[in-house]
Amino acid sequence: MGRPLLIRSDKHPYHITSRCYNQDFFPLPLEEVWMIMTEVLFETHKKHKLFIHAFILMGNHFHLLCNTPDANLDEAMRYFLREVSIRITRKSQSANHLWNGRYKWSLIDNQMYYYQVYRYIFQNPVRAKVVSKVEDYPFSTLKEQVPFPIHTHLSMAFGGLAGEICWLNTEFDEEDRKLIRLGLKKNQFDINKRKLKAFQTRLGMSY
Repeated sequence: MGRPLLIRSDKHPYHITSRCYNQDFFPLPLEEVWMIMTEVLFETHKKHKLFIHAFILMGNHFHLLCNTPDANLDEAMRYFLREVSIRITRKSQSANHLWNGRYKWSLIDNQMYYYQVYRYIFQNPVRAKVVSKVEDYPFSTLKEQVPFPIHTHLSMAFGGLAGEICWLNTEFDEEDRKLIRLGLKKNQFDINKRKLKAFQTRLGMSY
């Protein structure tokens, strides 16, 4: 089966993820990988107008929430992944491929979905039991100062950063985590209509 055609959007954000080859860990300490990736994200923002909403680095993969005003996600991600691969393999003197194939993307065209994917991204290290609270994880745009602007204003919706952090730490139940994981496997994020009402009710939020 061929790679699906990119759904180009100049307005709606995408969730992007990519894993290391063979699911190995990055061949450098995460502190160094974080520095390289944030530098290249800044370059990608400048060169390809990639607007970053959230970014989190894990031991063998990353999650990125972004939008592309020029509808050029393919160009932006080609540059980002190539440059990160070159710099990490050069610094680590590794002869192996860095990435396990192409990146995965999911277009998010619904505000409720966007909010929950945003929360899902930042809860990755909590689910992995690396930290107990989202704000304690260092390799995240929630925690660290980064050289590029962050294009989300969720803090305003929750009465400030403290309100946003409290909301981000609110756990999903297992059924909702499963629905989000399945939704992110689709090129256009979606939740089965038969389960959507229950999903909305459990979230207990208005959109």
